[in-house]
Amino acid sequence: MYPFNSTRGYRAVISTFSALGQENAFPPLSFDQRDGQMLVGFETTPEIPAGRGVCGYRVTAARVVLTVAEPDAFRYDATYDGWMTYLPGSGDSDGRPVEMYGAAFRAPWTAATYFEGDPLNPGPAFGPSTSSDVRYVYPTDFPGGVERDVSNNVRDGFDPAPFAIGRNPALAAGAFVPVDTELTFELDVDQPDVQAYLKRQLDSGRLRLLATSLQPAATGGGGGPGTGEFATFYAKEIEIAGFAARLSMTVVLTPAGDADGSGTVDFDDITTVLSRWLDTGLAGLEGDANCDGVVDFDDITEILSMWLETGP
Repeated sequence: MYPFNSTRGYRAVISTFSALGQENAFPPLSFDQRDGQMLVGFETTPEIPAGRGVCGYRVTAARVVLTVAEPDAFRYDATYDGWMTYLPGSGDSDGRPVEMYGAAFRAPWTAATYFEGDPLNPGPAFGPSTSSDVRYVYPTDFPGGVERDVSNNVRDGFDPAPFAIGRNPALAAGAFVPVDTELTFELDVDQPDVQAYLKRQLDSGRLRLLATSLQPAATGGGGGPGTGEFATFYAKEIEIAGFAARLSMTVVLTPAGDADGSGTVDFDDITTVLSRWLDTGLAGLEGDANCDGVVDFDDITEILSMWLETGP
């Protein structure tokens, strides 16, 4: 997904790259810093039943695997790079990481209505309306349930919290990545914002994620100046078994009153409530047995009323 892609949604390979340094080099056009992005989508039903409400799930593990489609095209970096390392005069000798975020949508599109081939931004792919901050699908780290756009975090001067970074323990930092190498994105399900995002996705029956990077695009054009060291991954259109994006998840279906997400309402839930007493946040935070976003005495009451209930 990038503005000058006229075949989005149908390519056999997909690249992630940045427009750093040329975001506004071709007026009136402008480009998001995270320019080339890879949207991956999975239907999570019927394996995981939808419609249980966000408090009906606890994700204990989630992993996405992408397979590299170009030989020695970028260097391996398994660590997050802060936004200041992208400023002129800074750098990272190991290269730049590939990161994964949630996917948020701008009107008129939603996760339920946006499909392959739908437009990235208002107007034609090569039209004068190409602009930053307007793409219909954008990466979010979902802080506190807010669909914050992280596409231009260097410009805006903040460090987002990636859901995951692509890693492969067989690779050395700074080494060029061979073709057909798998990068595994272990989503940080212990991070409350990631957990909240995944619960909402499971409730809807579909999971959408974006792989992005600030790796430099080739010199010239809207992609920005740089070495051209950016990742390209196989899409399902490659039609080779095992090469398309793959998802694996471990999910507990939790009953009402299950404050610790174990699948059973018992004394451990009371302990969890007491350890998180008066915490507030999104509905379903740890200790929130009654799903109202506050850990308080009402949660103890809910636990007692559902004592020894188990998930389906």
